[in-house]
Amino acid sequence: MTTSLWQTFALELDARRPGFALGPWFTMNAMLALDGELDAGRLAAAFDTLQRRHDILRTDSGVAELELVREAALHVPVPLAAPIRLQLSGDRLTLHLHHMVSDPVSLWLALTELAALYSGEDLPPAPQYADYLLDEAEQMSRNADAASTWWRSRVTDAKICPQPSRTQGSPFAYRSELLSAAEAAQVEQLTRSHRSTALVTLLAALASAMEPTAGDTLVFNTLFSKRDRPDWQRVLGPCIVPSVLAVPCSTGSLAADVPAMRDAVVGCSRYARYPVLELEVPPRTPFFEYVPQQWPGGYDFGPIRGEVVGAAGPKDTGLADALAIRVRPTADGVLAGHFSGDGSDWSEPLVTAVASGVRAYLLG
Repeated sequence: MTTSLWQTFALELDARRPGFALGPWFTMNAMLALDGELDAGRLAAAFDTLQRRHDILRTDSGVAELELVREAALHVPVPLAAPIRLQLSGDRLTLHLHHMVSDPVSLWLALTELAALYSGEDLPPAPQYADYLLDEAEQMSRNADAASTWWRSRVTDAKICPQPSRTQGSPFAYRSELLSAAEAAQVEQLTRSHRSTALVTLLAALASAMEPTAGDTLVFNTLFSKRDRPDWQRVLGPCIVPSVLAVPCSTGSLAADVPAMRDAVVGCSRYARYPVLELEVPPRTPFFEYVPQQWPGGYDFGPIRGEVVGAAGPKDTGLADALAIRVRPTADGVLAGHFSGDGSDWSEPLVTAVASGVRAYLLG
């Protein structure tokens, strides 16, 4: 079976930590609050049509059926053999997709189509993920030499993101507020004044916080969204590429750090379609991801309005590896971070200190 760069990377992760990527909690999830009662039969028919439109949602066993449940839950296990579940519970509708066949954009695209099909709209033919795979492979082949040269010049001589301690601590996974809504708005204004992006600003802050134990370059594992052609804006499937961020260490001020950081991010993104497993990056290199707030305003199922009241990625099942930092703005404007690790190299107190350093840099 042909797999995308993302799926190949996820399979490698699962080989190291069995159950991480192939398990039933490796899912993308959304919950809608409905202002009326949906017709279950009509919704079931729309759900059936949605799956038949997209090859990636179907399996040898056919299509999944709408589930009528007593209580709605944001996290619901989804086996890869049946990668989609739709549950209706009174005024709550939840959609769950296995992450091996979806990304955050897929979640919202599926709900968009589901609402349109329920409303009786005619939809154009759907682009298929198999075509995305062919395009990804073609781009990788065409750019292989340039990408290889660029990555090896960046990573081979880089000081890998520091591993400051070999003391084994306790595994940890927790969420923490990095900035209040007012503080986040202040940082966003500063980012705009530097004609930059939130990702660049956050990387500059992280590089500053880690600088005491770093060399000239920090390297993190990360993911880039690659819906960079019109058809891929509408395709269901994981149009994401595992890659690394090779960024310079901070020089101490955002104004000075932004140009170099921005150039590094642009280059990493440009050459992201390269087999990350071929790069000489240690397996315990930390993971960093910034996920912008992407919740849609809502969906119209005929006269019934569904507002997004919850969204979540994979459930933490205690399979943390090294260090993972995921930063995202919440619906109310707070900048929140999710920090996890197995306790070695990066202990929870040390990660807490890094988070404090990020905050100090952004507000300094």
